[in-house]
Amino acid sequence: MSLQEIWQRIESRYGAFSPQLRRAARFVRENPQDVALHSLRTVSREAGVSPTSMTRLMQALDFDNWDAFQADHRAWLTAGRQGAFSDRADRVISGSRGPGAEDLLLDAMAAAERNNVSHALAPQARRSLVQAADMLVAAPAVAIAGIRSCFPVAFSLHYSLSLFMPHVRLMTGIGSAPLDELHHLRENDCLVVVSVAPYSRETVDVARHARNSGVRVVAITDGPLSPIARLADATLGAANESPAHIASPIGPIAAAQALAILVLARAGDGALDALRRREATFEAISAYLPEEPKP
Repeated sequence: MSLQEIWQRIESRYGAFSPQLRRAARFVRENPQDVALHSLRTVSREAGVSPTSMTRLMQALDFDNWDAFQADHRAWLTAGRQGAFSDRADRVISGSRGPGAEDLLLDAMAAAERNNVSHALAPQARRSLVQAADMLVAAPAVAIAGIRSCFPVAFSLHYSLSLFMPHVRLMTGIGSAPLDELHHLRENDCLVVVSVAPYSRETVDVARHARNSGVRVVAITDGPLSPIARLADATLGAANESPAHIASPIGPIAAAQALAILVLARAGDGALDALRRREATFEAISAYLPEEPKP
């Protein structure tokens, strides 16, 4: 069984777990390399649970024993960590050599992206979207952080909001570490963090320090057990499956844009006035080419 399948089982069954099984599941989800390399007793000690609880987790995930569970983690580790860029790239390259293979690859990508968007905007996702929108509207200031493959999501959300929210900033970390920019945030401000597996350590650190400072945190991420989801006041789950060598940003971008739309709707006439002032600035500097006359 792939690690992705194991993680999906953990996330789908997590709500029915006891507190001890939840603790064990969180550790397993966040530390697959430790599971691959260490004994049941060692992993249990590091997770802060008994070996019996860890064994019960194996059973709850439909594994007969620790050896079978560990074997799948070792296969992931020796294969170059399934889901890492080079492993996925190898599958793309090796699978695209036959006749018609590239069309099949693009069909698979189209299907995955449709599913990613549907997941981000599904009825079960909307309660969290509304909660997050309320937090952003109420916050005196808003910051958005996302790096590497998640930067396009953060930038898109920042640009959408900045058109009508003067107190939103994008944490770029240019010339400094992202943590250095946290000094702009005060208690009851809001931080939106974007991160998907493999999770960037800097983003998790920013979310943790913000929460410890009394800043409210909104996470856009790939599952309820991700490191930033467990630090967040509201979590927007976004599927990011893709046959490509890198996780898709389309689902997270859909979640981000849905959040921006809800914030705009709540901001009302004040947002409309701000948008008109921004449009006037664009016009004054000729930011856009004039529309060409229709033939």
